[in-house]
Amino acid sequence: MKVIVLGNGVAGNTAASTIRQLDKQADITIISEDTFPEYTACALPHYISGEHSRRRLFLRTKKDYAAEKIRTILGQKVTAIQPERKEITLDGKSLSYDKLIIATGSRPVVPPIPGVNLAGVFTLKTPGDADKIIEGIGKAAVLIGSGPIGVETAIALRKRGLEVYLIEFLDRIMPKIFDEKPSLMLRGILEEKGIHVFTGERVNSILGSARVEGVVTDNRQIVCDEVVMGVGVRPNVELAKQAGITIGSLGGIAVDRQMKTNFEDIYACGDCVQTRDIATGKETLCLLWHNAKREGLIAGSNCAGIPKTYLGSETITSLDVYGTHAASFGRIEAEPNQEEKVTVSERVTGNGYYRLIISGGKVVGAQSLGNAQDMGAMLYALIKRESLSKINQIIESKPLPMNPLYHRAARYLALQSIKE
Repeated sequence: MKVIVLGNGVAGNTAASTIRQLDKQADITIISEDTFPEYTACALPHYISGEHSRRRLFLRTKKDYAAEKIRTILGQKVTAIQPERKEITLDGKSLSYDKLIIATGSRPVVPPIPGVNLAGVFTLKTPGDADKIIEGIGKAAVLIGSGPIGVETAIALRKRGLEVYLIEFLDRIMPKIFDEKPSLMLRGILEEKGIHVFTGERVNSILGSARVEGVVTDNRQIVCDEVVMGVGVRPNVELAKQAGITIGSLGGIAVDRQMKTNFEDIYACGDCVQTRDIATGKETLCLLWHNAKREGLIAGSNCAGIPKTYLGSETITSLDVYGTHAASFGRIEAEPNQEEKVTVSERVTGNGYYRLIISGGKVVGAQSLGNAQDMGAMLYALIKRESLSKINQIIESKPLPMNPLYHRAARYLALQSIKE
């Protein structure tokens, strides 16, 4: 069997490794426009801050691929997929396949702001992007967008001694992850560390002749020499769309629960697909590492002829804000329908805070700040769909360290999201 994997992120690498484990004779090639071996994007802010070396970004080396007998073609762009002929076009040449896995990931959203093409305007997705941000470090930086990318990059640049401005168009920071109360608490932490936070404010233009000199918002003008876009990502689906592969209503590649597209021998996984949200039952773009890894496992298994079913994606976000653990799992808003009774429970424990959303007596969403023990308990309870009374029993019984329980929960989640 000849397999081509398009994309060198966690989904593509997991799919390739899964196929190799199940089929020792398969001919496997990973092709990526990126020039890097597999890396962890989660560590990029730590590299920017100087806390991690560049080497720590990478999860594999050329020797690792060779050991698995996986061929890699990096730094080259696939320009077309011909499903009827089972071929792709690479550098003007055609390569054939028996099975194709599309794992082309996502790309940063760059809003159409005047001045966005000036030198000193960056996005953050790859080690190369991080290199450019480090090279461009001056005295002041503006972060546009306050999602996890924006917040963690703001912290990283502040640790490098820059004057940092975090600007969010909506009324609170990390609005897709936290509701008002935890968002305000996190904002307070950032401001205590000297990060200027402005919400409900739009960046109208970026100033400069050849290089960034400042930004203009609805309310102010800020002098800076670096701008980092952190307004989100969108699925990278252009290649699939041109090939006639169905794109879903949310903009991701449409796949079934075996991660198969509308073509029999073409699978897709990772940030380029849309899936079902386990907590809501609705279609979602849940572009997170743990989902991409599981999707890659499902795609690889089915590609190798071992049936597996993906039960859906989990919205789990966790970050460290100057030593304060912050996490959000599942739903963050109580949005009941006519057939659903939804309640909200809030609790403060010492310097910790958590908020639970309960539907049908089960936890369907949670937010937590400060208390890593409660966070671990809530994550595990959310994944197992435990009741509120069970959660309180877990929390009251004994301390539960975040990291061991988190990994235990992640392992449980990986197993539960896969059905034979």
